[in-house]
Amino acid sequence: MNQKTKSFKMYCTAILLMAYWLTMSAFADGQSTGSFPRETMSERMERIQELGRESNQTLSFDYAKMKDEYAPPFTYNTNNMEEWLDRSLRNSKFTYEKTGERSYVIVAKKNTTTPPTTPLTPSKPSTIKQTREVHGTVTDVSNTPLIGVNVVEKGTTNGTVTDLDGRFSLNVPVGSTLVFSYIGFSTFETVWNGSRNIQISMSEDSGLLDELVVIGYGVQKRSDLTGTVASISRDRLENVPNLNIAQAIQGGIPGVMIQNSTAGARGDQTIMIRGRNSIKADNEPLIIVDGIPYGGNLNDINPNDVESIEVLKDASAAAIYGSRGSNGVIIITTKEGRSGKTRLTYDGKYTITKVTKVHNLLTGPEFYDFKMIRNPKAMTKSEEDIYKAGTWTDWTKLALRTGNTNEHNLALSGGTDNVNYYLGFGVTDVKGVLKNDDYLRLSSRINLETTLFDWMKIGTRTNLTYEDQSGAGVGIDIRANPLTSAYDEEGNLTIFPWPDNIIHANNLSPLLYDDEDKAYQIISNNYLDLDIPFIEGLKYQLNTGLRARFRDFAQYRGRDTYDGFMNNGESSIDNTLGTNVIIENILSYNRTFKKHNLFLTGLYSYEKNKSRSNNIDGNKFPNDFLSWFATGEASNLSTSHSFYKTDLISQMIRANYSYDSRYLFTFTTRRDGFSGFGQNHKWGVFPSVALGYNLHNEEFFPYKETINELKLRASYGLNGNQAIGPYESLSQYVVANYSAGSTPQVGYKPSRLGLDNLGWESSRTLNIGLDIALLRNRLSANINWYLTNTEDLLLDRSISAIHGITPITHLPGSWIHPAITANIGATQNTGVEIGFSSKNIVSQNFQWSTEGNFSFNKNKITSLYGLLDESGKEIDDISNNWFIGQPIRVNFDHIWDGTWQLNEEAEAAKFGSKPGRVKLRDVNKDDVLNADDRVIIGQEDPKVMWGLNNRFSYRNLSLTIFMHGAHGHKIPNYLMNDNVQGAEVRYNTLKKNWWTPENPTNDWIINEENAAQMNGFSARIYENAGFIRIKDISLAYQLPRRIFNNKITNLGLYVTGRNLFTFTEWSGLDPELTTERAQRYNPMQKEFVVGMSLSF
Repeated sequence: MNQKTKSFKMYCTAILLMAYWLTMSAFADGQSTGSFPRETMSERMERIQELGRESNQTLSFDYAKMKDEYAPPFTYNTNNMEEWLDRSLRNSKFTYEKTGERSYVIVAKKNTTTPPTTPLTPSKPSTIKQTREVHGTVTDVSNTPLIGVNVVEKGTTNGTVTDLDGRFSLNVPVGSTLVFSYIGFSTFETVWNGSRNIQISMSEDSGLLDELVVIGYGVQKRSDLTGTVASISRDRLENVPNLNIAQAIQGGIPGVMIQNSTAGARGDQTIMIRGRNSIKADNEPLIIVDGIPYGGNLNDINPNDVESIEVLKDASAAAIYGSRGSNGVIIITTKEGRSGKTRLTYDGKYTITKVTKVHNLLTGPEFYDFKMIRNPKAMTKSEEDIYKAGTWTDWTKLALRTGNTNEHNLALSGGTDNVNYYLGFGVTDVKGVLKNDDYLRLSSRINLETTLFDWMKIGTRTNLTYEDQSGAGVGIDIRANPLTSAYDEEGNLTIFPWPDNIIHANNLSPLLYDDEDKAYQIISNNYLDLDIPFIEGLKYQLNTGLRARFRDFAQYRGRDTYDGFMNNGESSIDNTLGTNVIIENILSYNRTFKKHNLFLTGLYSYEKNKSRSNNIDGNKFPNDFLSWFATGEASNLSTSHSFYKTDLISQMIRANYSYDSRYLFTFTTRRDGFSGFGQNHKWGVFPSVALGYNLHNEEFFPYKETINELKLRASYGLNGNQAIGPYESLSQYVVANYSAGSTPQVGYKPSRLGLDNLGWESSRTLNIGLDIALLRNRLSANINWYLTNTEDLLLDRSISAIHGITPITHLPGSWIHPAITANIGATQNTGVEIGFSSKNIVSQNFQWSTEGNFSFNKNKITSLYGLLDESGKEIDDISNNWFIGQPIRVNFDHIWDGTWQLNEEAEAAKFGSKPGRVKLRDVNKDDVLNADDRVIIGQEDPKVMWGLNNRFSYRNLSLTIFMHGAHGHKIPNYLMNDNVQGAEVRYNTLKKNWWTPENPTNDWIINEENAAQMNGFSARIYENAGFIRIKDISLAYQLPRRIFNNKITNLGLYVTGRNLFTFTEWSGLDPELTTERAQRYNPMQKEFVVGMSLSF
């Protein structure tokens, strides 16, 4: 064990022991105690502001106006912000007002002051307080009794709750202050004057409906939204350790599918919202970061810097992004500073990672038996020697390790009257479960806003990222023969692990590659805000965005590796630079005229994307000493270069109107011009309209005491999808040099025909929604039904070879079939989404809340090429598995019906088969197995997805359990086969219960060449890939500030388990890994996290 490991273990042990001691001491005394020194009033308010964060209380104040006044010192034994404010502001010129249930603002006292608590009747406080029993009833403004209201004597833990009739009784001293609090209502306080019976009326707190939501080019109150906008909960962002943004979104929003395409150290995911609209073009949503479209990888954004995530799903919400909004929009807003003292926060975590499951492969002896049964003559001498010596190789075990992640984030935030700032720094160092699968990310963020004048602000949100993925990962190849040697007698990796068959490389040879893979990125979004003088409500904003990413990749494979040995050294060098520049001019007008509110937004923007790549490959090096640096000395060199550029010009106007917060209307139109489309179709117009009705705000609404919100929404609009290559509308040529005698001539030939009318895919979406909140906002839900018809799909249409484009006409490295990209075909998605949240238990010390979502989506192709058969029915595209009326991604194959048994010998013979071989279903029962017997075997995309998050908290201790699932889909298990290279048996395979005459099982077929074929046809195994996964279990504890004498604002410790349990019928590694490569090489992993958050 090295010194670093010992030190780290000692560090962890010390932290855990300290956490245990602090936890025990915290349970011993649950009251907050401490003292305030004599300090300026501004400093006192900062201190109270930080203390309030422990109990989710907020305080706003003007630092500059309070810095010249002093606050008195005193001690306290409560965590009640009002008591701190009362005693601090008692003799000052300031007081406070409540703006919400747990929110306060400091204001200047008026000439006639009003005491912060209002006695029921005037009375002089008694010199000696007498404890007596007070009785009372608590109702709302409509005189309906409120059940479960917390009634507490202020500054103590003496309290009770109201019963079914809203009644309560409590022994308190005369003259004490009673505090009444209830979910969805503003907290009420009163001084008890000794009356035996009192009547309390509480008013609703509208804070939930007044929450601001980022909608793109502005914000809106949630109560005024007409589109479908979903938000990630703050608990999911802050209390769960997420390596990237996609992990935070997964399972947290209805209708959003996050699919893991790889499961390595870095991990890659694909995101899809409301199903698959396009067949060929990209289905991923548009990403917006701080108001600017973002074309990079989500892994480059540090989740610790993120303030909020909103997802725009329907046509009305996404229409502001026009030609790129058909797949939905994800809006990410990063953190910013706020006025007040500088706040320092640190978040650190250490993660141990292990594989959840490995392939159940044949061991060396089992493979020996398998091969001897299949073909004894294929057994080689080296295999025989290893078998006899018992030195067979477990290639999976050699490729795996226990992974770990070190992550540290530091942030500074604060501000003055004119400047707000947020500085973030992050380090993420991941060692994956596969050897050499390493990932390092260094990130820094500067968010700065300066008020130059009352009417002018300037700001920047700049992010710098460095990524290092150096080191070629080994992967897991289940085909590796276990009767081979990974290492020689001297402990070095073998070049030829199978001496009798030198076409096979050592799977661990990437460990010897000289591999460097680094990337550098800058994202800088800069803005100017102007409040136009003399025109109230009129604003102008100038946004400029720049993103530049450079990737530097170089790899050398020396003579100690298979590729290097065969080619006398081999190198690959690739440099890629991508840039994005955007300029946006935004004019907005927001005014309220009595009951009318009008919010207008106009946009004119220009965006340019460029990318260039240079690649050099070389082999036959004189030696290995200089690695890829000696590429110029290689005898064989090949180069390739690529370049593309696109331009996008956009204009947009949006009008939001509301009357008395009851009747809501939104109209949006965007016009886009994209350089990638045909000369006659470069511009597109994308309109949308939406209506909303806040029924609960009507005076005649009869259920106000039960239903706090009831909003109906409807929207219809057109969005586009421009996700194609930049030059697909142009005719293209490739070099086709030829010789005229002995003289070489330069020549070209067509490789692709262009189309002047090539344009956007168009998606028309109808959305009907309902938002409802019940029981004083303790239960809330939103329900959406949608219908999306996508037309003018970007598909390759076959054309005649008479145009000069034939299968032998090809671009370098790829074959081009005679086809042309055109706008043809259509798809449809219909679905239902439900999101809900509830506060199940709310008491003084214990809370239990639940958030969940459910979505169902039905996807189908409604048209392809418009070709009809003799009956007038449109023809399917069987070669691509595209069928009219079926989902885009389906499995089309013969049905694996098991194994022919001994009593079925005669029937098997009809198909040229015999017992022990695969039985494929004769679907049409014509006693002939052919292509006509293939059928659709389920769809590959889930029909149903859901997520459920439960949070339990007792005082400072909280437990969060998050689970999610996907159902209604089947995927091929690419590893369920006996493809061991025929009779030669070169490759390993999974353990199976093979059929024999003595073991006539139906589990699997006989161990025999071609046993998986029937009449020349074979089929894959398709399995139900539905699953239920316990995604996260997190236990956290917030240590009381009194332990540190209030010098530390916050100290939290937490442990989290991720991907702990999965319930599924899928027999492979993981049901989320759907591609053959992912199933073969990338095991899913479970994580165990211990972390600490700290702030000053």
